[in-house]
Amino acid sequence: MKIAGATTALVHTLRLILLCTLLLTMGGCSRMSESWKEEVRLSDGRLIVVKRTAKGTITRDIAMRATGWKPKETTLRIAQVDGAAKPPVWRSFLIPVVMDYDPASSTWSVVATYMWCSTWYDMGRPTSPYVQYISVGGEAWRVVPLQPGLVGRRANLLTHIRPTGESGLVREQYKEMHWRTSSDQYKSISMSWKTNC
Repeated sequence: MKIAGATTALVHTLRLILLCTLLLTMGGCSRMSESWKEEVRLSDGRLIVVKRTAKGTITRDIAMRATGWKPKETTLRIAQVDGAAKPPVWRSFLIPVVMDYDPASSTWSVVATYMWCSTWYDMGRPTSPYVQYISVGGEAWRVVPLQPGLVGRRANLLTHIRPTGESGLVREQYKEMHWRTSSDQYKSISMSWKTNC
């Protein structure tokens, strides 16, 4: 009788330990915080390197394998580029798709989109899936209406960010491989794109 009681207590304790371990694994390890450098080709042909970060929550399947991620914050840090005013760090919960510089107006532009329907709903369900940010002469980033000249522009930023992280330097060739299999909203700026939300 004493052995049965001890066995039951041991089984109960082991179940509790297993449950706590599972909860810690799901909660504690589901956060991601990645950083990398990335080659970006500007419209004038210049190749620059930007520093990027992505923070968010890893999504997992039933077997606890990382299947994707939900962004909390993404950043772009643009190093000094010859003849260009250095902008402040760009920050958003959106995924940047296109980055460019217009030397005539000293303007940096970033066009970003959402990854999750909940983000689109939080934004008020806008008709365009894209948001354009600009920094003129190194001033703070601000949102502006999407410039028609950017429609059709091919993505020049990595949009398929792995929840397990990227290599130290993401090269153009690597992005080209992923571009072919990306969803349309991440391939180029398109106004004909329809949401599935």
